[in-house]
Amino acid sequence: MRTLHVDLGDRSYPIYIGPRLIGDAELYRRHIVGRQVMVVSNETVAPLYLEPVVGALAGYQVESVILPDGEVAQDLEVLTQIFDALLTHRFDRRCTLLALGGASSATMAGFAAACYQRGVSFVQVPTTLLAQVDSSVGGKTGSITRWART
Repeated sequence: MRTLHVDLGDRSYPIYIGPRLIGDAELYRRHIVGRQVMVVSNETVAPLYLEPVVGALAGYQVESVILPDGEVAQDLEVLTQIFDALLTHRFDRRCTLLALGGASSATMAGFAAACYQRGVSFVQVPTTLLAQVDSSVGGKTGSITRWART
């Protein structure tokens, strides 16, 4: 595994690069503050990767929200689904939102993390090369941690 450190002062974050990182429980533990994790993914990515992520998060209260795939997922109704899930499961200020996949899932999860209870921890787990590049450059959603998977 390689780790790249993006030095932005108090907004710095690591990027992890390597095979089979998606199931590495220790990497998650480094970036999850509390005991609650909401995984936000989509209908295409979740069937492929949700199970190993949830397995790596054993010991945490893990819930998930599965969004529609594509640009259609970027609207207020979909954002409300994320907030409803957080509230239904009584997620507190120390929860972490984990975006599994890229594009719309990452954008919506990042925006929800920035807004929920005035901001909570956010981790990105991109699952394609395009999602890796998109999530490793930016700050477009105010995220604190980004992962790259190869």
